Amino acid sequence: MKSKFFICCLLLAACNTSNPDTEQNATNTSEENTTTLGKFAPPEQVYGELFKAVQLGEVFPDSKTFTDCTPLKSPKEIMAAYKKQKGQKDFDLKAFVKENFESPKQYSSSFTSVEGRKIEDHINALWPVLTRQADKTVEGSSLIPLPASYIVPGGRFGEIYYWDSYFTMLGLAKSGKMDMIENMVDNFSYLIDNIGFVPNGNRTYYTGRSQPPFYAAMVGVLAEQKGDEVIKKYLPQLEKEYAFWMAGSE
Repeated sequence: MKSKFFICCLLLAACNTSNPDTEQNATNTSEENTTTLGKFAPPEQVYGELFKAVQLGEVFPDSKTFTDCTPLKSPKEIMAAYKKQKGQKDFDLKAFVKENFESPKQYSSSFTSVEGRKIEDHINALWPVLTRQADKTVEGSSLIPLPASYIVPGGRFGEIYYWDSYFTMLGLAKSGKMDMIENMVDNFSYLIDNIGFVPNGNRTYYTGRSQPPFYAAMVGVLAEQKGDEVIKKYLPQLEKEYAFWMAGSE
């Protein structure tokens, strides 16, 4: 069963990348979704001139940092304060950002490898480090809140990524963590239901692009353990994603 799902995914990806019209159609569809769903507006839209000033001013050495910051106030309050203060002679942009935003949390900074540990034990020790719980909605944050727990790559990447997660699920299956796999499939189903497709990751600035479609393969991993009823459960999302990727293929 796994091979059939995997082949279907590869065929979908091949159809999309080999047809320029399909690629353009997929891009247009995602752009329409981004504009329609205001709650998923990317940070450059939410913070406008402040976003531009921070990124061009190199407030942070890594341009991903500010996009992942969590606002401590509503975007409306932050932008009102910025417009009022930016023209003042003593205005300090870095201090303003520090006052109004919380930097991304570095979850895995304290993890250390144990010399001589088996690779299986090393991976099992990493699962808790890389686990994120269901997200809370924060107005103005770029994080698209997911309803269930999930695994992230770690380091500077504190969000879920699409096709990476399929290979993560293969590891989770070896570790016997089927509940986590189901949580992650539910999360991707949520993204398909609310955005129309699975973006690159659960960040608002990823809603204009995706990755090779592995959702069907993920469902296949789950179905191997829980049976074909799983396929029926996720059939609406399977069909919706298939329609997204095949739009314009004619």
